[in-house]
Amino acid sequence: MSGNFRRSVSVSTKQTVVFLVVLTLTLAPALSAREQYTIQKSATNSQLRAADATLNQASATTNYSGLPTLTVSSHSGNRNERALVQFDLSALPNVGVKAASMSLYFQSFPGAARTYGTYGVTSFYSEGGVSWTNRFSTATPASTTPWGAAGGDYNGTATNTQTIPSNGTSCPATTPTKVTFNVTNDILTAYNGGTNFGEEIKDSAENSGTARTTVFYSKEAANSACAPQLQLTYVQNVTSLAATPGNGSVTLNWTNPTPISGATVLEPYQGTLILRRASAPVDKNSYPTDGNDPAMCSTLGNGVVVFDDKTSANTFTDTGVCGGLTNGTTYFYKVFVRDTANNYSTQSAGGTTSSAYTSEISATPAATAANRYSSNWVNATYSNDLGAPSLYPGDVIMVGTGTNLLFGVNATTGVRIYPPVSLGGSVTSRSPLIGAAESALGADLVYAGDSSGYLYAIAADTGQIIWVVNPTATTTNAFMGGGAVRLTALLSPPGTPIYDLVVVGTNIAGNTTGNQIIGVNGSTGAVVWSAAGNTGSNPKMDIINSTPLVDYVNNVIWVTSRSNGGTAQPSLWKINPTTGKVLATANLGDTDSSPTFNTASTVLYVGTNAGIIYAINPATGQPFTGTSHYTSNDGSVVGYPVVVTSSLNIDTVIFSGSTAVHAVNYNTLANTFTPAWANPVTVLVPSAPATYPGLGEIYVGGNDGLIHEINLATGVDDFDVTVNLNNGYNGDPAFVGDPSLDLLLNRLYVSTNDQRAYSFTFPF
Repeated sequence: MSGNFRRSVSVSTKQTVVFLVVLTLTLAPALSAREQYTIQKSATNSQLRAADATLNQASATTNYSGLPTLTVSSHSGNRNERALVQFDLSALPNVGVKAASMSLYFQSFPGAARTYGTYGVTSFYSEGGVSWTNRFSTATPASTTPWGAAGGDYNGTATNTQTIPSNGTSCPATTPTKVTFNVTNDILTAYNGGTNFGEEIKDSAENSGTARTTVFYSKEAANSACAPQLQLTYVQNVTSLAATPGNGSVTLNWTNPTPISGATVLEPYQGTLILRRASAPVDKNSYPTDGNDPAMCSTLGNGVVVFDDKTSANTFTDTGVCGGLTNGTTYFYKVFVRDTANNYSTQSAGGTTSSAYTSEISATPAATAANRYSSNWVNATYSNDLGAPSLYPGDVIMVGTGTNLLFGVNATTGVRIYPPVSLGGSVTSRSPLIGAAESALGADLVYAGDSSGYLYAIAADTGQIIWVVNPTATTTNAFMGGGAVRLTALLSPPGTPIYDLVVVGTNIAGNTTGNQIIGVNGSTGAVVWSAAGNTGSNPKMDIINSTPLVDYVNNVIWVTSRSNGGTAQPSLWKINPTTGKVLATANLGDTDSSPTFNTASTVLYVGTNAGIIYAINPATGQPFTGTSHYTSNDGSVVGYPVVVTSSLNIDTVIFSGSTAVHAVNYNTLANTFTPAWANPVTVLVPSAPATYPGLGEIYVGGNDGLIHEINLATGVDDFDVTVNLNNGYNGDPAFVGDPSLDLLLNRLYVSTNDQRAYSFTFPF
């Protein structure tokens, strides 16, 4: 990332018809398709996201990780041992998996033949804290999280079983003995929107009267050739897929894959096959079958074959093959790489097939250039979450999901930087993303809180979890709102304290009085302070669904909460960032939207669940006057208000309610609100708005499959971009979530409930 801070704006919450086809043939050297690649820790592969450990029943709370060996043992008297092995798949982020096998090398043998099974692990665990009893533990704060059942959480049926020989040749040797498990189904799960917590290996007949113990080498083996191996067979996707709409036409361009460094090519690349669908994406259940070559214009699922190439072309102009293109209709394309044996870039093996992660794009042809548009990229996320993507402008965006995954995506190309990071719970709100130049750790970091109560610092460039903590020492807590980061580099003087402070609020189900606002050391994860409701002099604190606001001007933290359905409890909190002391509160009623400041940080705006916008005096934490509020009568304020200072004494506040987007002017001298538009702009269930000073347009998603571009000055809905008019759920349009604006690339990013993220160029 750049060493300079880049401003970003985002919001939190919620063909044999050849005469019809124009081809340009570009023959590239060393093209590949079905490849094989072995993942093993080495001097050139540090396996940053890998983990392994032994679970020892006899020492049930002791962590056995970081050792050069892994042990599997069957022994009576509660002395069984099991091994955990997880691989870092980062070398293969954009591939369609066909097969996967895991090999372990022996240090010693059990003395009698045994049957071992490998099972997919189903729960998040920390390598440095895992034991027979616990899957997670941390010293600061002291907390442990037990497995659902002692000995590990794993699928009830073995993914594969193998016979372990009584003796053999230990590694290292010219031909050491190894055992190889077929783990295709588990790896497919990881590439089909599931989590990757690795494998658990155990004896199929535990509690043996005679101890039967096998010792394997771990990833920490002194000789890296003895470390566990994972061999994957796959077909890569195309990259740099782009669409250019014309008058009744769409031209696609892409880059064909070349072999991944270190891979073996099994079948050479042959060409590409493209499916098309109108008004909605080609879904994940639409794909060609490996080994087959479908006919032109045939229908596969809900996609039509419009390009069937075996010439290594890298461009295709669709002028209406298999049915003409209609101007004004958005068309979606999914591009499959194929080899000479007709293996395609799908996740496919053992009866499980999906094309969710196959490259796709959309475009809308039109008679005039002004009405043509296309997505920059489309990326599957396997999530219905609608929170705004986090972004570091021009570089990377991070998308959290309701399926315990966090995606890192190249902001320019839309290509996954690495396979998604598997977490312990869902991430429902925007996670702050900090560049290395601003971070106290000097690293590109995203701080994510999940629904299981874990808080993570994750390297945005690799997906490595730097630290993870459970700051409340309980999984009954959930982080539903995003976190805020108080950067020490922006303090005056900078560097005191030496760490960045991550601030989060809890959502403890059923608890309307004892929630917490927590400050965490961004370098270590240690809790610095906690402002707990109904403790000491602190008033009762209801659940927090919003993102805190760091106020550098006034040196405080602002947080909103619910208030137990009334106004008897506080819903606005002013917090000392050094000590966590509650400095002031305001009883405004239930509030799930986040607070925002005007440009000068002289007025704080808060939108409540009753649809009221308050102007708050930051000195007192209370409304300026009894008239310093505006009632929309349009349900809860969504996300947070967006503030644009239009003149010296006037702030324009834009916010979404249940049925429309509103704009009001606040006179900072008279302390009064007046409507800025003649009428609110009706949008079907609008998302939170996004804009910035000088843009002149506001962007809002809706439950109509569209992104609306609204003129800031007039309140006119100038132009609507189609994201997805049929998301596959009951034939309804997709619900378009909160936009993020990248001011460096002039791109807008949104997530939708069709389980995708999209990028478009703005202004439209």
